Amino acid sequence: MKVIRSLGVVALALGVSADDKALQQRLADLQRLVKSQQDELTIQQAEFDHVQELIAKVAAARQLTADSETTTTTLPPSIHGNVTGVFRNYEPAESTAGALDHMWLILCGALVMFMQAGFAMVESGCCRAKNVQNILLKNLTDVCMGTLGWWFTGWCFAYSGPYNDDDFLANGFIGSESVFGMGFLTVRDDKQFEPSSNMLAWFFQWAFCSAASTIVSGGVAERVNFSGYCIYSFMMTAFIYPVVVAWTWGYGWLASMNSVGYMDFAGSGIVHMTGGVGALVGAAV
Repeated sequence: MKVIRSLGVVALALGVSADDKALQQRLADLQRLVKSQQDELTIQQAEFDHVQELIAKVAAARQLTADSETTTTTLPPSIHGNVTGVFRNYEPAESTAGALDHMWLILCGALVMFMQAGFAMVESGCCRAKNVQNILLKNLTDVCMGTLGWWFTGWCFAYSGPYNDDDFLANGFIGSESVFGMGFLTVRDDKQFEPSSNMLAWFFQWAFCSAASTIVSGGVAERVNFSGYCIYSFMMTAFIYPVVVAWTWGYGWLASMNSVGYMDFAGSGIVHMTGGVGALVGAAV
């Protein structure tokens, strides 16, 4: 019986010893697995840090490029390019947009100018045959005298400014900065002439000014001599019409009366009203 018990204790001891060895083996395996996982995490962390460094470098490079582009685009463009360091070349999109704008406004100005031919035909058909030449001459005079008046002081009074911080005419009445076409060209430090868009705007608005002046010729047809009409035509284009434009399209006192400014479609309240009132006054006189 004692022998049997001894054999059982030995067997139990052998069984516990075998279990301990198995546990130790499993623990060693787990330790190796954890070590390999830690090594893999270390490698991945290093790769992640490297990627973050690359991203930071790319972001910094983009910021420098953006700052450079911003600095470049804030410089005014010039037809002569970047010569003095304070100008820049026109971007391709700017050149295309500028060319299209010029083409469109020149075309529109020419079409408005053709109103002179329409006025001439209408007025010639409404007067006696002996006065047709006089009517045609007055229509031509409107263009000639209107060009001089609009160049002398018309554009200056209508659109030249100065303007306040709210973009309204400073004195609310008329402009005073571009008499005799001043400001259409600027001289750079290197003595190069730099054109502005004022010349294009001048031409387009000149066509409307001449049209407003010609409206009167139909109201005074066969009622005024040629010299008197020349004086009227100059005063209309040099002062009367430009003052009305300064109050409205030029952001004068009339445009500042409400939050939306002065709304006018096709010049009905400026070109045609001014010409119509002038024709009424001329016919009454």
